Amino acid sequence: MHNLFLYSVVFSLGLVSFITCFAAEFKRTQKEDIRWDTERNCYVPGSHAFGLGSAAVLCFCLAQIVGNIVVFRNHRTRTKREDGYKITDLTLPTVLLLLSWSNFVVVVLILSTAISMSRAQAYGEGWLDEDCYLVKDGVFAASGCLAILGLGALTISATRIKVKKQQQLVQVVIKDQNQDQRRSMEEEQKHDEHQTNKSESVIHLVEEVSSTNISRI
Repeated sequence: MHNLFLYSVVFSLGLVSFITCFAAEFKRTQKEDIRWDTERNCYVPGSHAFGLGSAAVLCFCLAQIVGNIVVFRNHRTRTKREDGYKITDLTLPTVLLLLSWSNFVVVVLILSTAISMSRAQAYGEGWLDEDCYLVKDGVFAASGCLAILGLGALTISATRIKVKKQQQLVQVVIKDQNQDQRRSMEEEQKHDEHQTNKSESVIHLVEEVSSTNISRI
């Protein structure tokens, strides 16, 4: 139940990040907003994309953190056993987790640059070397799509670890049951052998006693 709540938090934060990225795409500064002075210095006013992009980055970072908490919980919360129960095959979850973190770094870098360009660029200062820069078409939208893909990979990784753990736990339980059955059968077999040996000993003693009595007669 607790993991389900964390999954819903990741989904909600990812959805907010995706929506704000697309909102920033429509609110970014356009070419028509650029102004020039008499010395051909450029000026770009700030746009709402700055606030929207900042909100998108914040939500995305929080979703990534919560998602990794889920992965850590699913990996660490396992049944303590004497035979050292461990999850062995984690190839796919590990690949998805690395993909998610690589995607996270790329998205944060792109959004941080786009957010910085969305601030006001004063005359004679610009954004870099007194030149004004604008965010290209589709940058915010593409970042939102990448954010969803990265969080999806992270969620699948966490779910895969959980499923793998449950499968191996079932296998261990079945193995224990088989061992218990085998042990019970061995004990029954030993008990039967013991009874058989005991019966044979009694029969042998009776035969000896009978033989002794006959010889006396």
